[in-house]
Amino acid sequence: MHADANRILPPFHAFGLAIFAYLFFTLSDTLGKWLQAGGYGAAQILVTVNVTGFALMLCVAAVIRGPRAIFKGERWRLHLLRGLLLGGSTMLVLIAIRHLPLADFYGIVFLNPIWVALISRLILKQHIPPSRWLAIGAGFLGVLVIAGPRFADLNVGALAALAASLCSAGAALLARRIGGHEPPTNFSLATHATLVLLNLPVMLFVDGPVMPALPDLGLMVLYGVLLSIAMISISLVFARSHVVSQVAPLQYTQMLWGVLLGWLVFDQPPTARIFAGSLLVMGAGIYILHSLRRGRLMTH
Repeated sequence: MHADANRILPPFHAFGLAIFAYLFFTLSDTLGKWLQAGGYGAAQILVTVNVTGFALMLCVAAVIRGPRAIFKGERWRLHLLRGLLLGGSTMLVLIAIRHLPLADFYGIVFLNPIWVALISRLILKQHIPPSRWLAIGAGFLGVLVIAGPRFADLNVGALAALAASLCSAGAALLARRIGGHEPPTNFSLATHATLVLLNLPVMLFVDGPVMPALPDLGLMVLYGVLLSIAMISISLVFARSHVVSQVAPLQYTQMLWGVLLGWLVFDQPPTARIFAGSLLVMGAGIYILHSLRRGRLMTH
């Protein structure tokens, strides 16, 4: 009983951890955009970042669980499948942020809750009330507003951001299937390992590795550290907190960070169109998250 109680994350800690996790995700995206602008291929960035992340998570798992229990877990197949989805999502994110300002990118990837609702209907056959369908439609309308005329030209960045949000939604559903009894480090270890395996052949035989300058290598390592901290933090929140439905909308704080960093680092101020489209997407996502929570409360 006492051991189980210690596994529960207090609400205040969950909210704080989630805010810092989403900030670190945004900082890592910013570093990815910066490094690509410096001439490094996405595959090389991801290999370096995820080797760093994997090594860091091995150390964390060894300290928390002991060296002999680092890989202890019962659902490694689901972890690896989730890792494939997140690996695809991460690769698509780097493509998207290479072509889009950060504000545009976050406006589109915030479709995540909308994809979850659609997947729940199409695959899990869950009922979607008319009001939620309206929210889904509003979310996609917001994406069209953000993409603007570029969407008609099948903008690579917009399509990559859409696909990344879909992969991320699938990974979120798998995380629910895996459950909160698995060690949080397993979520990160599987994702880092999958990303290295996916990108190493591309780096070696397609792009060709480039010897990074020492400052850039430091940025790649920092990227890996930030990403690992964000992954383990958000895994802890969703695995150990009773306020997941209240914490989930905090992902929209990434729009604030994205706008700020896009403006300060890349001199890409947001336009009125980006604000309007993002409000549609965020409003739709928050409504869907709220209605899902309300539905769960009514069934208990």
